[in-house]
Amino acid sequence: MPKIYRFVSLLGFVLLCGSLATADFTSPAKNLSNSALPSMHPKIAGTDGSLNVFVVWMEYVSDTEQHLYFAKSTDGGTTWGAPVQLTFGGQIFYVDAPTSSFSICVNEPYVHIVYNWRSTDSDDWEISYYRSADLGETWDLPIYLTANASNSVSPDVAARGSYVHVTYQDNWPGNSEIFYKRLTDNGAGGVDLTRRLTFSDAPSYVPKIAVSSSGEDVHVVYLDLPGTYWQILYKHIYGSGAGSFETRQLTFSNSNNDAPDIAVSTGADPQYVYVVYVASWPGNREIMYKRLDNSGQMPFNTYTARLTYSTTYSESPAVEFDSLSNNVHICYFDDWPGNYDVMYRKLGTYGGGGFTGQRVSWGSGASYYPTVTSAGAWAHIAWMDSTSGNWEIYVKYGN
Repeated sequence: MPKIYRFVSLLGFVLLCGSLATADFTSPAKNLSNSALPSMHPKIAGTDGSLNVFVVWMEYVSDTEQHLYFAKSTDGGTTWGAPVQLTFGGQIFYVDAPTSSFSICVNEPYVHIVYNWRSTDSDDWEISYYRSADLGETWDLPIYLTANASNSVSPDVAARGSYVHVTYQDNWPGNSEIFYKRLTDNGAGGVDLTRRLTFSDAPSYVPKIAVSSSGEDVHVVYLDLPGTYWQILYKHIYGSGAGSFETRQLTFSNSNNDAPDIAVSTGADPQYVYVVYVASWPGNREIMYKRLDNSGQMPFNTYTARLTYSTTYSESPAVEFDSLSNNVHICYFDDWPGNYDVMYRKLGTYGGGGFTGQRVSWGSGASYYPTVTSAGAWAHIAWMDSTSGNWEIYVKYGN
């Protein structure tokens, strides 16, 4: 790249970040979907140090047809391109875990999307994979990652180096178990590795995946039933997904846990693994946070914090790490305002200390199922909102 172009690009980035320096979550949210159909369950992704932000969501046509839509911003969430429809016909909405029906990650210039899919409700669910090699300008034809006579659902995706890592649940063993697949050549090389990660007598559900900055450590959290109550379990896989794996139970409460999500630190101190989930043990559903050190390898230390103390339900947490500020960003929704709204928590210093919080959504309708990413030195949050009288996808950035 010519030096003058590098300088102009850097200057533009600095000026834009300067203009965002006073940004918080009190400014009006942007409506990305503006659709006559219900727009639901957004997933957001970005890259630290880049101004590119991406959102994928589902348009609910009917009980027998749903579509995936995609939108992106190239200026840190200030403006957004028109939504692009990615799928046509068929079904995406998996009733048992609707918020885990699809997932997105970015490893620039590659955008990776996985989703459960079936043509009709007489078919079984399979996992499909969509890839863009140019930041979502064009898309390769989708491919099936599974092809069996059982339901393969709740996929999640992460990418690092040239590998794309996918986890999902499948009931072909006769019980819902957690599986893992690895794709090579930034997704273009196809699947080179498939592994069964759980062998439980009870169902194992809704896995989430993250990969270390080196690409060597693959981290998966999921729900399992080792006794009377649902607990959060964790697997650390060595060798970029090809090596041995360790399994640890992260919760031991005498009540149910739910809705785990996971992220990892990068940058100068990439040893931390962050897990958020919902716990019922306080007497109502609250957001919990754990940080594992030593890259999740035994022996590791665990820092645990309770993030909510409301008298109402706190639901659906999502977590992301920001390598530009070494902050951990967490969002969830809660009805303590008398209306379900999106909330935000930030933990500094690699997520090892206290936290600050803000309310993100202020609409008259319900705000559900937020997800968070970091891009352009800011936290970006997307959620579904009924303020307009129809479910729409809203976004905000702040810190």
